[in-house]
Amino acid sequence: MALRCLIDSMLFDAIAAEPELLALVDRLTSARRLELLAAPVSIEQVAATPDDWHRRELQRVRVLVVPPADEDDPEVARLLIALRRIAGIDDALIAAAAAVQRVPLVTEDRRLREAAAMHLPDLELWSWAEDLRPRIITLGIEHPPPPYRRRHVRPARAAAERHGAR
Repeated sequence: MALRCLIDSMLFDAIAAEPELLALVDRLTSARRLELLAAPVSIEQVAATPDDWHRRELQRVRVLVVPPADEDDPEVARLLIALRRIAGIDDALIAAAAAVQRVPLVTEDRRLREAAAMHLPDLELWSWAEDLRPRIITLGIEHPPPPYRRRHVRPARAAAERHGAR
C-alpha cells in the first residue's frame, strides 16, 4: 500500500530544493509506493511562479491532482467559509481537499495548521521535516531501486547467423 498525503504549495519548494530527494520521490511515485496528492489550487500557484526556471523545477515534483472540494455541498461550503476566515481562500481549498480525500495534510503554514486543527479535528496534520521527509527516506530504504542489469547485446554477425543470414 502506498504512502498517501496531500501537500500544500510550499512543499513543492521543499522537495525541489533537494535534487536527490526529488529523484527519490520520482522513483517512489513511479513504483506506486508514494502518492503525493495536490489540490488544483496548488497546481495553479505553482504555474503562477514568475521565474521560468523555478517554475519548471517545481513542476518536476510528481503529484496526483485531486478534484476540488464540492463547494455546492452545503456542509463543504460551511467548512470552507470557516477555514477561509483563518487561512484564506486558497489554503481553505487545500485543507478541504485533504479532508475529502481522507489523507494527512502536509503543510508548514501556521495559519493553515491552525484552521485545520480548529475546523477539521479528524484531519491528520504532518510537517515536512518531522513527518513526510523522514517517511519518504524510509520508503526509499525499504524499497531500493532494482539492480541495474546490462542487457546482453549480441554482435551483429552472431545475430545474422542465428537467423540464417550469412
